Amino acid sequence: MKTEIVLSGVGGQGLISNGEILGQAASIFEKDLYATMAASYGSETRGTFTKTDVIISDQPIGYPNVESPDIILCLAQVAYDRYVDKFGDHTKIFYDSDMVTPAEGAKGEHIGYPFRTMSIEQIGNMQTANTIALGVIMKRCNLLHKETVMQAFASRFAGKDKVIAINEKALDLGLSL
Repeated sequence: MKTEIVLSGVGGQGLISNGEILGQAASIFEKDLYATMAASYGSETRGTFTKTDVIISDQPIGYPNVESPDIILCLAQVAYDRYVDKFGDHTKIFYDSDMVTPAEGAKGEHIGYPFRTMSIEQIGNMQTANTIALGVIMKRCNLLHKETVMQAFASRFAGKDKVIAINEKALDLGLSL
């Protein structure tokens, strides 16, 4: 089992944090899994293109960058446009349906939800759109377990009980879709 994941959008959407959460959940809290993460972002912290490559495997991983993405999350049009040519027939493309317009005839399975709108209307915090998307990806791709992902959130945000609680609520929302 090897799953290559690209989380993409613009700075400030929490995609690097999500990559860290996925990597920790897989390599530390799941049993017998390995993970790598490589991130790239613009010199400004907010508003410029950002991406995080995560590979999860049941075997040691020799190269940390995604070569043939199985899963791509696009939370901004610039991210979708950058990756549209890399979509394969097997690729699952998750996107924010309020922020991204899919290209006509693009390869892969496109799965869109209004993540940002849902984060505002149902969670009350726009910063949870990435976590809702993570829940959808986990459910649709049978990727990791909620318990291990929450252990990774608890580790990453130790001492920030409100942040952990709101992310659990957002993750549950994504898992319910």
